Amino acid sequence: MSSDKKKRSAWSVFWRIQGECLRRSVTVFLMYMFMSILMIVAQAINDGTTALEIVLGSICCLGGMAFNAHLCFHFGKNHYDFYLTGCMHRRNAVFGIDSMGSHPVHREYRPWKGFLIGFYAALFAMIFGAFAGALNPAGVEATDTGYAAIIILSAFAGWAIIPLTWIRDLAGMEYISYYWSIAFCIIPIVVSGVFYILGAMSRKREKEEEANRQSEVLRAGEEAKQEVRRVQTEEQRKKTLQSKKKK
Repeated sequence: MSSDKKKRSAWSVFWRIQGECLRRSVTVFLMYMFMSILMIVAQAINDGTTALEIVLGSICCLGGMAFNAHLCFHFGKNHYDFYLTGCMHRRNAVFGIDSMGSHPVHREYRPWKGFLIGFYAALFAMIFGAFAGALNPAGVEATDTGYAAIIILSAFAGWAIIPLTWIRDLAGMEYISYYWSIAFCIIPIVVSGVFYILGAMSRKREKEEEANRQSEVLRAGEEAKQEVRRVQTEEQRKKTLQSKKKK
């Protein structure tokens, strides 16, 4: 393969990886969005910040993280299966057997893919967190556009902005920069990355246990065959001895 074709192939795989991780991040983003809506409902209990609002809001945030962990755990398991298939194809290629066919290399497990999924899931919060911070500076009355950025961020990524209101109210602060909402984006990135890897390691362990069970079955079968041969040999020896005694 020429260098140009290799470069085009590499870029093709790169963009397919981006598409795969972006596609996986959509469901993660939606889970956080649904829990953000519940967080907003929880904040409507009283006018001021209360312990109950914080507890309910934290439960909603943890619920989003739980969904995030569950999804990425299974993404990791699924991608590890593709990785094993890719390893088999690459072993065949060493012996000159081209068996790759339509194998989706972009779906193979790589440790960093979980973090990329989390990054894409948090990208919306990063963008609107930057807008909210820029459009609502300290000491300046918020404009309609500034309010819109806050409302959109609260509705779609409340986990990134609502905790800021808790901190502001509990600390008695007059203003807290909405830029800090970007810091909360570490949540989906870390959760996605860690549980994606854990899912892949879980699948690896399952495959190893399956291989061990198959090895045990083969070993037991071989031992059974050897026992049958031993019994047959023993019986044959006894028959031979009996035959000699008769003579």
